[in-house]
Amino acid sequence: MLTREHVCFLDESVATRADVIRRMVELAHRSGHVEDVGRAVEAVEHREQEGTTGFGKGIAIPHGKSSAVRKAALMFARLAKPVDWNSLDGAPVDTVFLILVPEGAHDDHLRLLSKLARKLMHDDFVSALREANEVDQLVDTIRGALED
Repeated sequence: MLTREHVCFLDESVATRADVIRRMVELAHRSGHVEDVGRAVEAVEHREQEGTTGFGKGIAIPHGKSSAVRKAALMFARLAKPVDWNSLDGAPVDTVFLILVPEGAHDDHLRLLSKLARKLMHDDFVSALREANEVDQLVDTIRGALED
């Protein structure tokens, strides 16, 4: 699910939570995973209204299921400056994973979400995400963690 072209951006300044989500969905669109950016963003925003996806420790895992998604995608962004995400711990977010799945997809994304959340409890994994300088290094770190 995660390939080099899915890494959204590293150390880029984005002003708001909504801007981060839109930027990540646009990349998913460019990589062929999303056919309608607006509807995919709407699905993610709808999920955000149900409850924050701000995981804590500066991390968020927004996700959405939509007919606008052609095939499942896992996106990653590390922000230059944290943005407010209404996180459970109140901390602003600088590390974001976005999971997009097609409408009608099985609940595989929930297993991925659960596995990712468990890995994010480990400080060494979070440190590796925040310290990686190369996209390839970052992709390998994420892939390795999800394959465990």
